[in-house]
Amino acid sequence: MPKPIRITDEMKRKAQAEFAEILADMKMSDGKISYSKAFKYEKATAILWLSPEAYSKTVALVTAFADEVAWHGVAVRHGRSEFIVEDIIVYPQEVTGSTVNTDQEGYTKWLYEFDDDTFNAIRMQGHSHVNMGVSPSGVDSGHREQILGQLDADMFYIFMVWNKRLETHTLIYDMENNILYEDGDVAVKIIGDESLDVFLEDAKKKIQKKSSSLANAPAKSYKKTKGGAKEDPESLWEDFFGLRNYGLYDPYEL
Repeated sequence: MPKPIRITDEMKRKAQAEFAEILADMKMSDGKISYSKAFKYEKATAILWLSPEAYSKTVALVTAFADEVAWHGVAVRHGRSEFIVEDIIVYPQEVTGSTVNTDQEGYTKWLYEFDDDTFNAIRMQGHSHVNMGVSPSGVDSGHREQILGQLDADMFYIFMVWNKRLETHTLIYDMENNILYEDGDVAVKIIGDESLDVFLEDAKKKIQKKSSSLANAPAKSYKKTKGGAKEDPESLWEDFFGLRNYGLYDPYEL
């Protein structure tokens, strides 16, 4: 479910009323009070578009390096809840198989090489996880909080984690609309790739996974061959694994 980023006045009033109600009947066994309140929106989705160039560069970075790699995305808003990553740019960094550390001096110099339009459109941070899932680490979460604290009320920022299986973890902080989109709230799409989606949907209708379990194999008689003799074990296994069905050869004619 999408979540709010900032606490609105209405959220404050509801939380205060709820907390006051809890306090009225609360009994403390250890002299401590704990209160937790989660806020979420019922319905809100976003689309994250990747240009073909941005997608190709991302996949190349994720698959070509044995260590973690980080990058920025040049991104723009399209309408209320669609965002387009137009290009991917790599900044100065030092990496290992599980960490990325920014070369701060080189990074600052690198940033100021861009024109104002590009500089202001750097609204994405992505990085790869090499041999693990895409759940954010503690370092990732800390970096996210640091960037979030720098965002103005009309901005947005995108975070993505990829791994070599091309799995992704996606967050979009939409400050203007006060919505945090996460994973299932975000449809990641490639611009101009609609024909591939149609192709894959059609392919799914035609492709079925065949069970390899012996227990599920259809019952079949192997009593006699064409000449009346018992069928040998070798031809039996050949028949079971489907060699005859694919027309590779007929063991009776060898």
